Amino acid sequence: MDKIFFNGVEIKYKITKKPIKNVYLRVKEDHVEVSASHFVPKSFIEKFILKNAEHIIKKFENQKYYFLFGKKYLNNGIDVKELYKQKTPEIVLPFVYEYAKKMNLHPSKVSFRFNKSRWGSCSYKDSIIFNYYLAKLPVDIIEYIVVHELAHIKHKNHQKEFWSLVGEYIPDYKDRIKRLRKLEKEF
Repeated sequence: MDKIFFNGVEIKYKITKKPIKNVYLRVKEDHVEVSASHFVPKSFIEKFILKNAEHIIKKFENQKYYFLFGKKYLNNGIDVKELYKQKTPEIVLPFVYEYAKKMNLHPSKVSFRFNKSRWGSCSYKDSIIFNYYLAKLPVDIIEYIVVHELAHIKHKNHQKEFWSLVGEYIPDYKDRIKRLRKLEKEF
């Protein structure tokens, strides 16, 4: 494994050469994995790592902590994924029951999984999947996401009618979305 320094901080990295067009960077527990074409020189990859060094270091730091319902805790060997598997349904399901009844929109199925990019999704068969990582978020933002996904049972898009329905139950949804986007950068 190679290493490079940024402002005195060591960043270990591993390069994987693949038949791809772009350069990709993934922050792992103690190093960075870079995927690049066979034709990309090591000097370019190192410049790419340095260009993203602040983001990489922040990710390394955040791995020492975990978030639970919007609060940051020091990770002292806790299996965070197991914690999220336990806590997410405990907070999400009561919101689903409450708002499904209020909105008269009932999912055919509710399930959970770990996703990298989506907080939730609603299928055309009205099955809703929530991300276990929702447990990272403050409860009021989780509430918004539940209403958002339930609204997709009626409106399978993000048109005006959809947002109108969301706003009927979460009048400050725009503020919650702004806070969510800001928090996503911390995770």
